[in-house]
Amino acid sequence: MTQAVEKPKSILELIESLTSQQQEEVLNFIEFLQFKSQKHDIDTKVQSPQKSPEELGWPYGFFEETAGCLADDPIQRYPQVEYEEREQLE
Repeated sequence: MTQAVEKPKSILELIESLTSQQQEEVLNFIEFLQFKSQKHDIDTKVQSPQKSPEELGWPYGFFEETAGCLADDPIQRYPQVEYEEREQLE
């Protein structure tokens, strides 16, 4: 029983001896371990049905009309002006 009590105490002492940045890393790792230990089964979660493009605010038939519309029309990039040099931000 004393060994079970001593472990958390020794862990706490070790954590207290770390820098604040190292303590933050330990906290992140503990949160990761807690997350990892939880059972996440995607198949058992209730998933909402996928919304149609129209339900998401897109006009009816938008993707059917626009998908591939540039396939036969090559995109041409015209000559560009010289790049403007700007002052460095501080």
